[in-house]
Amino acid sequence: MDKDFTNNLFKTTLNELLEEELEKAESQEKAEGIIKKFEELDIESIYGKLQTTMARDIANFMRETMYEEIMRFRAEEQEFLARLEQKWNKAFVTSEAMYIMVLESVESYLEYVNQLDEETLKEHYYTFTAMQHIHGRALQEFLEITTLMKNGFADGAYARWRSLYELTMIASFIRKFGERVAEAFIQSSKTDDRYEWARASNLFPQQKKYITFNDIQKNCDIDSGIWRYQYDLANKTVHASPQGTFARIGNMGTHELIPVGRSDFGFTTPAEHSAISLFQITTLFFTIHPSGDGLVAIQYIKAWVNTIREFYFRTHDEVFPEEEKLWDDNLLKHDID
Repeated sequence: MDKDFTNNLFKTTLNELLEEELEKAESQEKAEGIIKKFEELDIESIYGKLQTTMARDIANFMRETMYEEIMRFRAEEQEFLARLEQKWNKAFVTSEAMYIMVLESVESYLEYVNQLDEETLKEHYYTFTAMQHIHGRALQEFLEITTLMKNGFADGAYARWRSLYELTMIASFIRKFGERVAEAFIQSSKTDDRYEWARASNLFPQQKKYITFNDIQKNCDIDSGIWRYQYDLANKTVHASPQGTFARIGNMGTHELIPVGRSDFGFTTPAEHSAISLFQITTLFFTIHPSGDGLVAIQYIKAWVNTIREFYFRTHDEVFPEEEKLWDDNLLKHDID
């Protein structure tokens, strides 16, 4: 197709029409008259009408053929997803297994909590309620992250991890400061305030006009300092920043490659980080009303994070042998805070 089909079509059509009229001219005088009429034409108006007609015809054509086009697109999509599954299946399975593992352990934990006496439940009522909802949201977001990775959207998965990380910090803050903060958090769900509930901690001076997420994460029991770089990177991925535009994790670190759809690169970071965040939130939740089964669950979920790390890192090294190696057996000794 021509580089500018519309312009070329207009010029060609106009020239052909002029030539046809000139061929019909019986004298030089008539030919000059025809040329003069063409020179007096409102070219801009004619060109605008051509554009409108072409746009309408193309839209109508797409309406008539969209099912065929989408079937073709979906066939290509399924072909890509089949290749993606072939490459990353073992890694994706570890994330899905963690989701099921945590979900089943939560069901067991709730059965244990539901048989506790009223006095015990009342002691941590607001904290438990807030954390139950936070943990439920975290589980859903973890599944969203896994689904995005399975569909080839590493940057989308990483952007979703940002929310999961924020939930982790908020959960840690609530656990640290207890019932008053948890109650304020729940009550704020009916307002437009984002972080004003944190004032119930009595940590912030009244003259402080706004409380930010950064204020909260700096006062958690989880060390946010070690996550600062990754959180900043996730923020750039979410927002319309130059860094998030040019340095997407799905483009293999090259500006020459501009992803416009699915990619098979960049899953290790969102997979590892989302697993760690889900483990941290689960630990905070299960220790409100400690039980033997809950403590065991915390330990095997923690161990599973290392399984996720191993499978994703090993798969990356196999699929992209020219890239820097991510897996080292010494990583098995790495612990999670």
